[in-house]
Amino acid sequence: MILLLSLLVISTFNACDKDEDNVEPEKVVTPDPPKEEEKTNQSDEEGSITLYSVEGRDIKKLKDYQVEDRFLELQKDTKKHQEIWSLISKIVPDNHTKFFNEYIVFTGEGNGTAGYVVQTIEDLTKWQIGIAMDFAYEGGFNKDGELSYTIIHEFGHVLTLNNTQVNSSKNESDSKNYFPGEGEARDESYINALYQNYWKDIEAEFKNLGDDESKQQAFYEKYQDRFVTQYASTNPAEDIAECFTHFVIFDKPTGDTYANKKVQLLYNYPELVELRNYIRRSLSIGTKSKSAPVIKVWKRGATFGKTGQKRS
Repeated sequence: MILLLSLLVISTFNACDKDEDNVEPEKVVTPDPPKEEEKTNQSDEEGSITLYSVEGRDIKKLKDYQVEDRFLELQKDTKKHQEIWSLISKIVPDNHTKFFNEYIVFTGEGNGTAGYVVQTIEDLTKWQIGIAMDFAYEGGFNKDGELSYTIIHEFGHVLTLNNTQVNSSKNESDSKNYFPGEGEARDESYINALYQNYWKDIEAEFKNLGDDESKQQAFYEKYQDRFVTQYASTNPAEDIAECFTHFVIFDKPTGDTYANKKVQLLYNYPELVELRNYIRRSLSIGTKSKSAPVIKVWKRGATFGKTGQKRS
């Protein structure tokens, strides 16, 4: 299954301090322009612009999709493709880049999607990350840190749904733990802890919502103090991705609402605290740097996620 994400309103998120000087610069390898017959029909990848393979911190163009004339400029602008990837590479540390083997830029105007991730191998060891190029440059590159927020959220999906967290060989009917769709959450996984503590008691009510947005809205309003954003109420997978993003961006919450307790839960994992510190250093969050983000609201936080194969 794949994960969809709609954009979030948040302020600026764009700089890196000198801790990053030790990181080798990312390289993009651009082969000769593909012949017309090599361009892939995009009927199965609506909105897709260009696909890259990922090896560590390096990307290599695999193919250009057929696009409308108005998107040709976006396709030709490989410097912007690289600029987006550089921000992804800045956020994701070396020991987690192993989970990504594909990177795709697409246009989000058709469905409002800012980014997504989807497994490329069924055992959840490899993932594709997609970023909406038009949204990434809306009002200027990474305006108000929205692209950074999107990347952290998508990384949160991979962090909580990869093979170390979810057993893809399990069927839902055989699962005793939470089943996000990709497989059964492992006993000690982050998402299973979130589910067992903060979702299990409302599971039956949640499953009755279906795709009825009026029911989803009523559910969110009833349990609003359980969620950091409306988007988080879409399902546990979106919830933990949103909690992880807030965990990284904001100071540790002190309130006793369920929403705060979910974020506080992540502080129980030393490896996540280490990861939080890495990302905050990379983006100069919490410093006096003029380029450090000042987070307020996520644009599409007051929406619900969409159902489908992709996690967004």
